Amino acid sequence: MNDVPTNRLSIYLIKDSYSDHQSILKNFDKLTKEEIKDGSETIGTLYFGGSHLFEPSWIKDFFGSSFENNKEQNAQDENRKLKLFNASSKAVLLIEHQNRIFAIPFGYGWNLLNHGVWEERFGLKTTLNTVDANNLRRIDKKNMSSIPKDTSEQLSREGIAADFGIDIEQDLIQSITGKSKDETFGKSITGKDALSVSVKIDLTGIKEFLESCYQKYSSDDYKKDFGWIDQIAEVKDPTLTETLNGKLIENIKNNAVEKTWMAVPELVDWADVLGFSYKNSMRDTSRQDDICLSDFLDSLSEDDKNDLSVEILKRKKIFCFNAQNDQIKHQWSAYNCLYCETNDDSNEKTYLLSNGKWYEVEKNFSKQVDTDYQELRNQTPSFTLPAYQHKNENDYNEKIAQNDNQFCCMDRKNISHGGGYSKIEFCDLLTKDKKLIHVKHYGGSSVLSHLFSQGVVSGELFIADKDFRQKVNEKLSDSHKIDNVINRPNASDYEVVFAIISSSDKDLEIPFFSKVSLRNAKRRLETYGYKVALQKIKAEKQEQDETED
Repeated sequence: MNDVPTNRLSIYLIKDSYSDHQSILKNFDKLTKEEIKDGSETIGTLYFGGSHLFEPSWIKDFFGSSFENNKEQNAQDENRKLKLFNASSKAVLLIEHQNRIFAIPFGYGWNLLNHGVWEERFGLKTTLNTVDANNLRRIDKKNMSSIPKDTSEQLSREGIAADFGIDIEQDLIQSITGKSKDETFGKSITGKDALSVSVKIDLTGIKEFLESCYQKYSSDDYKKDFGWIDQIAEVKDPTLTETLNGKLIENIKNNAVEKTWMAVPELVDWADVLGFSYKNSMRDTSRQDDICLSDFLDSLSEDDKNDLSVEILKRKKIFCFNAQNDQIKHQWSAYNCLYCETNDDSNEKTYLLSNGKWYEVEKNFSKQVDTDYQELRNQTPSFTLPAYQHKNENDYNEKIAQNDNQFCCMDRKNISHGGGYSKIEFCDLLTKDKKLIHVKHYGGSSVLSHLFSQGVVSGELFIADKDFRQKVNEKLSDSHKIDNVINRPNASDYEVVFAIISSSDKDLEIPFFSKVSLRNAKRRLETYGYKVALQKIKAEKQEQDETED
Protein backbone atom coordinates (compact mmCIF):
# COMPACT_ATOMS: atom_id res chain seq x y z
CA MET A 1 0.00 0.00 0.00
CA ASN A 2 2.88 2.36 0.69
CA ASP A 3 3.88 2.11 -2.97
CA VAL A 4 0.45 3.25 -4.12
CA PRO A 5 0.42 6.94 -5.04
CA THR A 6 -2.12 9.30 -3.50
CA ASN A 7 -5.02 9.78 -5.90
CA ARG A 8 -7.58 12.55 -5.77
CA LEU A 9 -10.93 10.87 -6.45
CA SER A 10 -14.44 12.19 -6.89
CA ILE A 11 -17.02 9.44 -6.47
CA TYR A 12 -20.70 9.50 -7.44
CA LEU A 13 -23.29 6.93 -6.44
CA ILE A 14 -25.73 6.27 -9.27
CA LYS A 15 -29.42 6.02 -8.37
CA ASP A 16 -30.63 2.46 -8.28
CA SER A 17 -33.27 3.28 -10.93
CA TYR A 18 -30.44 3.56 -13.49
CA SER A 19 -29.18 0.04 -14.07
CA ASP A 20 -27.71 0.24 -17.58
CA HIS A 21 -24.73 2.29 -18.63
CA GLN A 22 -26.46 3.77 -21.65
CA SER A 23 -28.97 5.63 -19.44
CA ILE A 24 -26.17 7.01 -17.27
CA LEU A 25 -23.89 8.47 -19.94
CA LYS A 26 -24.32 11.26 -22.48
CA ASN A 27 -23.77 10.44 -26.15
CA PHE A 28 -23.23 6.81 -25.21
CA ASP A 29 -22.83 5.60 -28.79
CA LYS A 30 -19.99 8.06 -29.44
CA LEU A 31 -17.89 6.95 -26.48
CA THR A 32 -15.07 4.43 -26.49
CA LYS A 33 -15.24 1.80 -23.80
CA GLU A 34 -12.62 -0.43 -22.26
CA GLU A 35 -13.19 -3.28 -19.82
CA ILE A 36 -10.89 -2.73 -16.84
CA LYS A 37 -9.53 -5.81 -15.09
CA ASP A 38 -7.25 -6.54 -12.20
CA GLY A 39 -5.80 -9.88 -13.20
CA SER A 40 -8.77 -12.06 -13.99
CA GLU A 41 -11.22 -9.90 -12.00
CA THR A 42 -13.30 -7.36 -13.88
CA ILE A 43 -13.27 -4.07 -12.00
CA GLY A 44 -15.48 -1.94 -14.23
CA THR A 45 -15.84 -0.22 -17.58
CA LEU A 46 -13.95 2.90 -18.59
CA TYR A 47 -15.75 5.22 -21.00
CA PHE A 48 -13.92 8.06 -22.68
CA GLY A 49 -14.19 10.52 -25.49
CA GLY A 50 -11.49 11.78 -27.80
CA SER A 51 -9.09 14.38 -26.42
CA HIS A 52 -8.28 17.48 -28.45
CA LEU A 53 -6.10 20.54 -28.34
CA PHE A 54 -7.63 23.98 -28.26
CA GLU A 55 -6.32 27.50 -28.03
CA PRO A 56 -6.78 29.24 -24.66
CA SER A 57 -9.46 31.92 -24.95
CA TRP A 58 -7.26 34.53 -23.28
CA ILE A 59 -4.89 34.66 -26.27
CA LYS A 60 -7.50 36.15 -28.57
CA ASP A 61 -9.48 37.97 -25.88
CA PHE A 62 -6.51 39.84 -24.45
CA PHE A 63 -3.79 39.92 -27.11
CA GLY A 64 -6.10 40.15 -30.13
CA SER A 65 -4.15 39.82 -33.38
CA SER A 66 -0.77 40.42 -31.77
CA PHE A 67 -0.12 36.71 -31.98
CA GLU A 68 -1.24 34.18 -34.49
CA ASN A 69 -1.60 30.85 -32.78
CA ASN A 70 -2.48 28.41 -35.51
CA LYS A 71 -0.71 25.57 -37.28
CA GLU A 72 -1.21 27.00 -40.80
CA GLN A 73 0.76 30.17 -40.15
CA ASN A 74 3.43 31.10 -42.71
CA ALA A 75 6.89 29.87 -41.82
CA GLN A 76 8.27 33.41 -41.78
CA ASP A 77 6.01 34.21 -38.84
CA GLU A 78 7.21 31.20 -36.90
CA ASN A 79 8.71 33.37 -34.17
CA ARG A 80 5.36 34.99 -33.53
CA LYS A 81 3.64 31.73 -32.58
CA LEU A 82 2.87 31.25 -28.91
CA LYS A 83 2.40 27.53 -29.37
CA LEU A 84 0.13 27.41 -26.35
CA PHE A 85 -2.71 24.93 -26.25
CA ASN A 86 -4.98 23.39 -23.66
CA ALA A 87 -5.77 19.72 -23.77
CA SER A 88 -9.06 18.27 -22.64
CA SER A 89 -9.48 14.71 -21.52
CA LYS A 90 -12.59 13.13 -20.13
CA ALA A 91 -13.24 9.64 -18.91
CA VAL A 92 -15.48 8.00 -16.37
CA LEU A 93 -15.08 4.61 -14.73
CA LEU A 94 -18.35 2.80 -13.92
CA ILE A 95 -18.03 0.13 -11.27
CA GLU A 96 -20.88 -2.18 -10.28
CA HIS A 97 -20.74 -3.24 -6.65
CA GLN A 98 -23.39 -4.54 -4.25
CA ASN A 99 -26.07 -4.11 -6.92
CA ARG A 100 -25.22 -0.40 -7.21
CA ILE A 101 -23.19 1.53 -9.77
CA PHE A 102 -20.47 3.96 -8.78
CA ALA A 103 -19.07 6.56 -11.18
CA ILE A 104 -15.50 7.87 -10.86
CA PRO A 105 -14.77 10.64 -13.39
CA PHE A 106 -11.30 11.63 -14.54
CA GLY A 107 -10.37 14.93 -16.17
CA TYR A 108 -13.62 16.45 -17.42
CA GLY A 109 -15.34 13.08 -17.12
CA TRP A 110 -18.16 14.44 -14.98
CA ASN A 111 -19.44 16.03 -18.19
CA LEU A 112 -20.15 12.54 -19.50
CA LEU A 113 -22.79 11.86 -16.81
CA ASN A 114 -26.41 12.65 -17.54
CA HIS A 115 -27.77 15.20 -15.10
CA GLY A 116 -29.90 13.71 -12.35
CA VAL A 117 -28.54 10.16 -12.47
CA TRP A 118 -26.57 10.38 -9.23
CA GLU A 119 -27.77 10.35 -5.64
CA GLU A 120 -27.99 13.91 -4.38
CA ARG A 121 -25.97 14.45 -1.21
CA PHE A 122 -24.28 11.04 -1.39
CA GLY A 123 -20.96 12.71 -0.72
CA LEU A 124 -22.38 14.97 1.97
CA LYS A 125 -23.96 12.15 3.95
CA THR A 126 -20.86 9.95 3.60
CA THR A 127 -18.70 12.82 4.82
CA LEU A 128 -20.95 13.58 7.80
CA ASN A 129 -20.63 9.94 8.87
CA THR A 130 -16.86 10.07 8.51
CA VAL A 131 -15.75 13.54 9.53
CA ASP A 132 -14.78 14.54 13.05
CA ALA A 133 -17.50 16.97 14.21
CA ASN A 134 -14.87 18.94 16.13
CA ASN A 135 -12.55 19.31 13.15
CA LEU A 136 -14.49 20.98 10.35
CA ARG A 137 -12.58 23.24 7.98
CA ARG A 138 -15.00 24.50 5.33
CA ILE A 139 -18.78 24.72 4.83
CA ASP A 140 -20.74 25.85 1.77
CA LYS A 141 -24.29 26.88 2.59
CA LYS A 142 -27.36 28.70 1.30
CA ASN A 143 -29.27 30.92 3.71
CA MET A 144 -33.05 31.10 3.14
CA SER A 145 -33.88 33.77 5.75
CA SER A 146 -34.22 36.55 3.18
CA ILE A 147 -33.02 36.65 -0.40
CA PRO A 148 -31.37 33.22 -0.87
CA LYS A 149 -27.65 33.73 -0.36
CA ASP A 150 -24.84 31.30 -1.13
CA THR A 151 -21.78 31.54 1.08
CA SER A 152 -18.57 29.58 1.47
CA GLU A 153 -16.71 29.85 4.77
CA GLN A 154 -13.33 28.43 5.65
CA LEU A 155 -11.70 28.48 9.08
CA SER A 156 -8.01 29.10 9.64
CA ARG A 157 -8.03 25.99 11.80
CA GLU A 158 -10.47 23.16 12.43
CA GLY A 159 -13.59 23.99 14.42
CA ILE A 160 -17.17 22.94 15.11
CA ALA A 161 -20.31 23.75 13.13
CA ALA A 162 -21.18 26.62 15.49
CA ASP A 163 -17.94 28.38 14.50
CA PHE A 164 -19.43 28.89 11.02
CA GLY A 165 -22.47 30.71 12.39
CA ILE A 166 -24.84 28.11 10.98
CA ASP A 167 -28.55 28.75 11.42
CA ILE A 168 -29.80 25.18 11.59
CA GLU A 169 -33.34 26.20 10.64
CA GLN A 170 -32.56 28.49 7.72
CA ASP A 171 -29.27 27.27 6.23
CA LEU A 172 -29.11 24.61 3.55
CA ILE A 173 -25.76 22.85 3.88
CA GLN A 174 -24.41 22.14 0.42
CA SER A 175 -20.88 20.94 1.14
CA ILE A 176 -18.67 20.15 4.15
CA THR A 177 -14.92 19.64 4.41
CA GLY A 178 -13.24 18.37 7.53
CA LYS A 179 -10.75 16.00 9.11
CA SER A 180 -11.59 12.35 8.67
CA LYS A 181 -11.76 10.19 11.76
CA ASP A 182 -11.37 7.07 9.60
CA GLU A 183 -7.89 6.73 8.03
CA THR A 184 -9.45 4.75 5.17
CA PHE A 185 -10.70 8.06 3.77
CA GLY A 186 -7.42 9.93 4.09
CA LYS A 187 -6.75 13.01 6.21
CA SER A 188 -9.35 15.35 4.74
CA ILE A 189 -12.73 14.58 3.21
CA THR A 190 -15.22 16.70 1.29
CA GLY A 191 -18.80 15.83 0.54
CA LYS A 192 -21.46 17.36 -1.71
CA ASP A 193 -23.28 15.26 -4.29
CA ALA A 194 -19.94 13.62 -4.98
CA LEU A 195 -17.49 12.39 -2.37
CA SER A 196 -14.02 13.94 -2.80
CA VAL A 197 -11.03 12.28 -1.13
CA SER A 198 -7.26 12.05 -1.48
CA VAL A 199 -6.36 8.45 -0.72
CA LYS A 200 -3.66 5.86 -1.41
CA ILE A 201 -6.02 3.84 -3.54
CA ASP A 202 -5.61 2.61 -7.08
CA LEU A 203 -7.37 0.03 -9.21
CA THR A 204 -6.41 -2.87 -6.99
CA GLY A 205 -8.15 -1.51 -3.91
CA ILE A 206 -11.02 0.48 -5.38
CA LYS A 207 -13.81 -2.07 -4.83
CA GLU A 208 -12.95 -2.48 -1.18
CA PHE A 209 -12.87 1.30 -0.82
CA LEU A 210 -16.26 1.70 -2.50
CA GLU A 211 -17.69 -0.84 -0.07
CA SER A 212 -16.47 1.36 2.80
CA CYS A 213 -18.03 4.42 1.13
CA TYR A 214 -21.38 2.69 0.76
CA GLN A 215 -21.36 1.53 4.38
CA LYS A 216 -20.74 5.09 5.54
CA TYR A 217 -23.46 6.43 3.25
CA SER A 218 -25.96 3.86 4.57
CA SER A 219 -25.31 4.73 8.21
CA ASP A 220 -27.43 7.09 10.34
CA ASP A 221 -24.57 7.89 12.71
CA TYR A 222 -24.45 11.47 11.41
CA LYS A 223 -27.76 12.25 13.11
CA LYS A 224 -26.01 12.38 16.49
CA ASP A 225 -24.05 15.54 15.58
CA PHE A 226 -25.72 16.68 12.36
CA GLY A 227 -29.35 15.56 12.61
CA TRP A 228 -30.55 19.04 11.69
CA ILE A 229 -29.01 18.74 8.22
CA ASP A 230 -32.03 16.75 6.96
CA GLN A 231 -34.51 19.51 7.79
CA ILE A 232 -34.22 21.33 4.46
CA ALA A 233 -32.69 20.35 1.12
CA GLU A 234 -32.97 21.70 -2.41
CA VAL A 235 -34.59 19.28 -4.87
CA LYS A 236 -32.11 18.58 -7.67
CA ASP A 237 -33.58 15.41 -9.12
CA PRO A 238 -35.15 16.37 -12.47
CA THR A 239 -37.59 13.46 -12.29
CA LEU A 240 -38.85 14.53 -8.85
CA THR A 241 -38.98 18.17 -10.00
CA GLU A 242 -41.12 17.12 -12.95
CA THR A 243 -43.46 15.21 -10.62
CA LEU A 244 -43.79 18.18 -8.27
CA ASN A 245 -44.42 20.55 -11.17
CA GLY A 246 -47.16 18.18 -12.25
CA LYS A 247 -48.77 18.47 -8.80
CA LEU A 248 -48.52 22.25 -9.05
CA ILE A 249 -50.39 22.29 -12.38
CA GLU A 250 -52.97 19.85 -11.00
CA ASN A 251 -53.58 22.07 -7.97
CA ILE A 252 -54.06 25.13 -10.14
CA LYS A 253 -56.43 23.39 -12.58
CA ASN A 254 -58.48 21.93 -9.72
CA ASN A 255 -58.54 25.29 -7.92
CA ALA A 256 -56.86 23.65 -4.94
CA VAL A 257 -55.28 26.94 -3.95
CA GLU A 258 -55.10 26.57 -0.15
CA LYS A 259 -51.37 25.89 -0.54
CA THR A 260 -50.81 27.52 -3.93
CA TRP A 261 -50.72 31.26 -4.46
CA MET A 262 -48.79 34.14 -5.99
CA ALA A 263 -46.66 36.82 -4.41
CA VAL A 264 -44.10 39.43 -5.45
CA PRO A 265 -40.81 37.49 -5.25
CA GLU A 266 -38.46 40.31 -4.28
CA LEU A 267 -38.34 43.54 -2.31
CA VAL A 268 -39.97 46.48 -4.08
CA ASP A 269 -40.50 50.07 -3.05
CA TRP A 270 -44.27 50.22 -2.99
CA ALA A 271 -44.21 54.00 -3.00
CA ASP A 272 -42.86 53.77 -6.55
CA VAL A 273 -45.32 51.09 -7.70
CA LEU A 274 -48.24 52.18 -9.89
CA GLY A 275 -49.55 48.64 -10.18
CA PHE A 276 -49.12 45.29 -11.85
CA SER A 277 -50.13 43.83 -15.18
CA TYR A 278 -50.04 40.42 -16.80
CA LYS A 279 -49.57 41.95 -20.25
CA ASN A 280 -46.68 44.00 -21.63
CA SER A 281 -48.83 46.28 -23.71
CA MET A 282 -49.17 50.05 -23.52
CA ARG A 283 -52.72 49.66 -24.83
CA ASP A 284 -53.55 47.72 -21.71
CA THR A 285 -53.75 50.47 -19.09
CA SER A 286 -55.38 48.34 -16.39
CA ARG A 287 -53.21 47.98 -13.31
CA GLN A 288 -53.73 45.60 -10.41
CA ASP A 289 -52.94 46.74 -6.88
CA ASP A 290 -51.22 43.40 -6.24
CA ILE A 291 -50.63 40.12 -8.02
CA CYS A 292 -53.12 37.32 -7.56
CA LEU A 293 -53.25 33.80 -8.96
CA SER A 294 -56.91 33.98 -10.01
CA ASP A 295 -56.34 37.30 -11.81
CA PHE A 296 -53.31 35.88 -13.57
CA LEU A 297 -55.27 32.83 -14.73
CA ASP A 298 -58.07 35.08 -15.99
CA SER A 299 -55.52 36.91 -18.15
CA LEU A 300 -54.54 33.74 -20.02
CA SER A 301 -55.98 32.72 -23.35
CA GLU A 302 -58.38 29.80 -23.42
CA ASP A 303 -55.74 27.65 -25.11
CA ASP A 304 -53.18 28.41 -22.39
CA LYS A 305 -55.77 27.73 -19.68
CA ASN A 306 -56.69 24.38 -21.18
CA ASP A 307 -53.09 23.34 -21.83
CA LEU A 308 -51.57 24.95 -18.76
CA SER A 309 -47.99 23.80 -18.19
CA VAL A 310 -44.82 24.81 -16.38
CA GLU A 311 -43.41 25.96 -19.72
CA ILE A 312 -46.31 28.42 -20.09
CA LEU A 313 -45.85 29.63 -16.50
CA LYS A 314 -42.14 30.21 -17.11
CA ARG A 315 -42.84 32.01 -20.39
CA LYS A 316 -45.59 34.30 -19.10
CA LYS A 317 -44.37 37.48 -17.41
CA ILE A 318 -45.77 39.63 -14.63
CA PHE A 319 -44.95 43.31 -14.92
CA CYS A 320 -44.56 45.92 -12.19
CA PHE A 321 -45.01 49.53 -13.37
CA ASN A 322 -43.30 52.65 -12.04
CA ALA A 323 -45.63 55.21 -10.46
CA GLN A 324 -43.58 58.10 -11.85
CA ASN A 325 -43.69 57.30 -15.56
CA ASP A 326 -45.81 54.18 -16.01
CA GLN A 327 -42.77 52.32 -17.33
CA ILE A 328 -41.88 48.76 -16.44
CA LYS A 329 -39.93 48.76 -13.17
CA HIS A 330 -39.69 45.00 -12.55
CA GLN A 331 -40.71 41.87 -14.38
CA TRP A 332 -40.77 38.25 -13.29
CA SER A 333 -41.83 34.95 -14.78
CA ALA A 334 -45.15 33.77 -13.42
CA TYR A 335 -43.45 30.58 -12.26
CA ASN A 336 -41.03 32.54 -10.05
CA CYS A 337 -43.99 34.32 -8.42
CA LEU A 338 -45.74 31.07 -7.50
CA TYR A 339 -45.63 29.51 -4.07
CA CYS A 340 -46.79 25.95 -3.50
CA GLU A 341 -46.72 23.40 -0.70
CA THR A 342 -47.43 19.72 -1.15
CA ASN A 343 -46.98 16.65 1.05
CA ASP A 344 -45.80 13.14 0.23
CA ASP A 345 -46.94 10.79 2.96
CA SER A 346 -44.96 7.90 1.48
CA ASN A 347 -41.63 9.46 2.47
CA GLU A 348 -42.91 11.86 5.14
CA LYS A 349 -41.63 14.89 3.26
CA THR A 350 -43.08 18.29 2.54
CA TYR A 351 -42.14 19.96 -0.73
CA LEU A 352 -42.12 23.72 -1.24
CA LEU A 353 -41.91 25.81 -4.39
CA SER A 354 -40.31 29.16 -3.65
CA ASN A 355 -38.83 31.66 -6.11
CA GLY A 356 -38.70 29.10 -8.90
CA LYS A 357 -37.07 26.27 -6.94
CA TRP A 358 -38.43 23.22 -5.13
CA TYR A 359 -37.26 22.35 -1.63
CA GLU A 360 -37.66 19.25 0.48
CA VAL A 361 -38.54 19.73 4.14
CA GLU A 362 -38.51 17.02 6.77
CA LYS A 363 -42.11 16.51 7.82
CA ASN A 364 -41.68 16.82 11.61
CA PHE A 365 -39.79 20.07 11.15
CA SER A 366 -42.53 21.33 8.84
CA LYS A 367 -45.21 20.43 11.40
CA GLN A 368 -43.34 22.20 14.23
CA VAL A 369 -42.97 25.37 12.20
CA ASP A 370 -46.62 25.30 11.09
CA THR A 371 -47.83 24.68 14.65
CA ASP A 372 -45.87 27.64 16.02
CA TYR A 373 -47.16 29.84 13.22
CA GLN A 374 -50.78 28.85 13.78
CA GLU A 375 -50.49 29.60 17.48
CA LEU A 376 -49.18 33.09 16.75
CA ARG A 377 -51.68 33.74 13.95
CA ASN A 378 -54.64 32.64 16.06
CA GLN A 379 -53.86 34.91 19.00
CA THR A 380 -56.53 37.56 19.51
CA PRO A 381 -54.93 40.92 18.67
CA SER A 382 -54.94 43.56 21.40
CA PHE A 383 -56.02 46.13 18.77
CA THR A 384 -57.03 46.14 15.12
CA LEU A 385 -55.46 48.24 12.41
CA PRO A 386 -57.81 49.77 9.82
CA ALA A 387 -58.21 48.41 6.30
CA TYR A 388 -55.73 49.39 3.61
CA GLN A 389 -57.19 51.64 0.87
CA HIS A 390 -54.17 53.80 0.22
CA LYS A 391 -51.59 54.74 -2.39
CA ASN A 392 -48.75 53.03 -0.58
CA GLU A 393 -47.54 51.92 2.85
CA ASN A 394 -46.23 55.38 3.75
CA ASP A 395 -49.56 56.99 2.91
CA TYR A 396 -51.33 54.38 5.03
CA ASN A 397 -49.08 54.93 8.05
CA GLU A 398 -49.28 58.71 7.83
CA LYS A 399 -53.08 58.68 7.57
CA ILE A 400 -53.39 56.46 10.64
CA ALA A 401 -51.23 58.84 12.68
CA GLN A 402 -53.18 61.86 11.40
CA ASN A 403 -56.52 60.32 12.32
CA ASP A 404 -55.55 58.88 15.71
CA ASN A 405 -53.16 60.62 18.13
CA GLN A 406 -52.38 57.30 19.77
CA PHE A 407 -50.09 56.64 16.81
CA CYS A 408 -46.82 58.25 15.81
CA CYS A 409 -45.68 57.64 12.24
CA MET A 410 -42.01 56.60 12.01
CA ASP A 411 -42.17 55.31 8.45
CA ARG A 412 -39.20 56.51 6.37
CA LYS A 413 -37.63 58.20 9.39
CA ASN A 414 -34.54 56.09 8.99
CA ILE A 415 -31.82 56.17 11.60
CA SER A 416 -28.16 55.99 10.64
CA HIS A 417 -26.28 53.99 13.21
CA GLY A 418 -22.79 52.48 13.37
CA GLY A 419 -21.62 49.03 14.18
CA GLY A 420 -22.44 47.59 10.78
CA TYR A 421 -25.97 48.94 10.66
CA SER A 422 -27.18 51.69 8.37
CA LYS A 423 -30.49 53.43 7.83
CA ILE A 424 -32.48 51.41 10.31
CA GLU A 425 -36.22 51.92 10.47
CA PHE A 426 -37.21 51.77 14.12
CA CYS A 427 -40.79 50.89 13.22
CA ASP A 428 -43.56 52.18 10.98
CA LEU A 429 -45.99 53.11 13.76
CA LEU A 430 -45.44 53.60 17.49
CA THR A 431 -48.37 53.74 19.90
CA LYS A 432 -48.52 55.48 23.26
CA ASP A 433 -49.01 52.10 24.90
CA LYS A 434 -45.66 50.96 23.46
CA LYS A 435 -46.52 48.88 20.42
CA LEU A 436 -43.81 48.84 17.77
CA ILE A 437 -45.71 48.17 14.55
CA HIS A 438 -43.93 47.09 11.35
CA VAL A 439 -46.14 47.28 8.24
CA LYS A 440 -45.40 45.52 4.96
CA HIS A 441 -47.26 44.46 1.83
CA TYR A 442 -47.60 40.70 1.53
CA GLY A 443 -44.90 39.13 -0.63
CA GLY A 444 -42.66 36.13 -1.07
CA SER A 445 -40.14 34.74 1.39
CA SER A 446 -37.53 37.42 0.77
CA VAL A 447 -40.06 40.23 1.34
CA LEU A 448 -41.50 38.97 4.60
CA SER A 449 -38.22 37.65 5.98
CA HIS A 450 -36.80 41.15 5.49
CA LEU A 451 -39.71 42.52 7.53
CA PHE A 452 -39.05 40.14 10.43
CA SER A 453 -35.32 40.81 10.33
CA GLN A 454 -36.01 44.54 10.46
CA GLY A 455 -38.08 44.05 13.61
CA VAL A 456 -35.32 42.06 15.29
CA VAL A 457 -32.54 44.54 14.47
CA SER A 458 -34.45 47.58 15.71
CA GLY A 459 -35.73 45.73 18.78
CA GLU A 460 -32.26 44.60 19.80
CA LEU A 461 -30.70 48.03 19.30
CA PHE A 462 -33.50 49.75 21.19
CA ILE A 463 -32.82 47.66 24.27
CA ALA A 464 -29.04 47.44 24.04
CA ASP A 465 -27.86 50.84 22.77
CA LYS A 466 -28.61 54.19 24.45
CA ASP A 467 -27.17 56.10 21.46
CA PHE A 468 -29.72 54.42 19.21
CA ARG A 469 -32.51 55.31 21.66
CA GLN A 470 -31.36 58.92 21.59
CA LYS A 471 -31.57 58.98 17.79
CA VAL A 472 -35.02 57.41 17.92
CA ASN A 473 -36.15 60.02 20.44
CA GLU A 474 -35.05 62.84 18.18
CA LYS A 475 -37.45 61.61 15.48
CA LEU A 476 -40.43 61.00 17.75
CA SER A 477 -43.20 63.54 18.24
CA ASP A 478 -43.36 65.21 21.65
CA SER A 479 -46.34 63.09 22.64
CA HIS A 480 -44.40 59.86 22.13
CA LYS A 481 -40.88 60.71 23.31
CA ILE A 482 -39.00 58.35 25.60
CA ASP A 483 -38.76 59.71 29.13
CA ASN A 484 -35.23 58.49 29.78
CA VAL A 485 -33.01 57.28 26.94
CA ILE A 486 -30.08 56.52 29.27
CA ASN A 487 -31.78 53.80 31.25
CA ARG A 488 -32.31 50.47 29.55
CA PRO A 489 -36.05 50.10 28.81
CA ASN A 490 -38.04 47.17 30.10
CA ALA A 491 -38.71 45.14 26.95
CA SER A 492 -41.71 43.41 28.55
CA ASP A 493 -43.52 46.75 28.42
CA TYR A 494 -43.32 46.67 24.61
CA GLU A 495 -45.02 44.59 21.93
CA VAL A 496 -43.52 44.10 18.47
CA VAL A 497 -46.34 43.78 15.93
CA PHE A 498 -45.75 42.51 12.40
CA ALA A 499 -48.66 43.79 10.32
CA ILE A 500 -48.99 42.34 6.81
CA ILE A 501 -51.19 43.89 4.13
CA SER A 502 -53.07 41.21 2.22
CA SER A 503 -55.96 41.28 -0.25
CA SER A 504 -56.90 37.66 0.50
CA ASP A 505 -60.24 37.00 2.18
CA LYS A 506 -58.76 33.99 3.94
CA ASP A 507 -56.65 33.78 7.08
CA LEU A 508 -53.15 35.09 6.61
CA GLU A 509 -50.93 32.40 5.07
CA ILE A 510 -47.24 33.06 4.43
CA PRO A 511 -44.47 31.01 2.75
CA PHE A 512 -42.77 28.33 4.81
CA PHE A 513 -39.36 30.03 4.86
CA SER A 514 -41.05 33.20 6.11
CA LYS A 515 -42.66 31.16 8.89
CA VAL A 516 -39.21 29.96 9.88
CA SER A 517 -37.89 33.54 9.84
CA LEU A 518 -40.86 34.72 11.91
CA ARG A 519 -40.37 31.90 14.38
CA ASN A 520 -36.70 32.78 14.84
CA ALA A 521 -37.47 36.50 15.09
CA LYS A 522 -40.09 35.81 17.76
CA ARG A 523 -37.62 33.72 19.77
CA ARG A 524 -34.92 36.40 19.65
CA LEU A 525 -37.31 39.20 20.60
CA GLU A 526 -38.84 37.17 23.42
CA THR A 527 -35.34 36.51 24.75
CA TYR A 528 -35.11 40.25 25.44
CA GLY A 529 -38.61 40.22 26.96
CA TYR A 530 -40.69 41.63 24.09
CA LYS A 531 -44.18 40.42 23.37
CA VAL A 532 -44.64 39.52 19.70
CA ALA A 533 -47.83 39.61 17.63
CA LEU A 534 -48.89 39.06 14.04
CA GLN A 535 -51.75 40.95 12.42
CA LYS A 536 -53.32 40.96 8.99
CA ILE A 537 -54.31 44.29 7.42
CA LYS A 538 -57.11 43.73 4.95
CA ALA A 539 -56.39 45.39 1.61
CA GLU A 540 -59.53 46.68 -0.06
CA LYS A 541 -59.91 48.03 -3.56
CA GLN A 542 -58.45 51.50 -3.80
CA GLU A 543 -60.99 54.26 -4.29
CA GLN A 544 -60.45 57.30 -6.46
CA ASP A 545 -57.56 59.52 -5.45
CA GLU A 546 -59.91 62.19 -4.08
CA THR A 547 -60.88 59.92 -1.24
CA GLU A 548 -57.24 59.74 -0.16
CA ASP A 549 -56.98 63.47 0.58
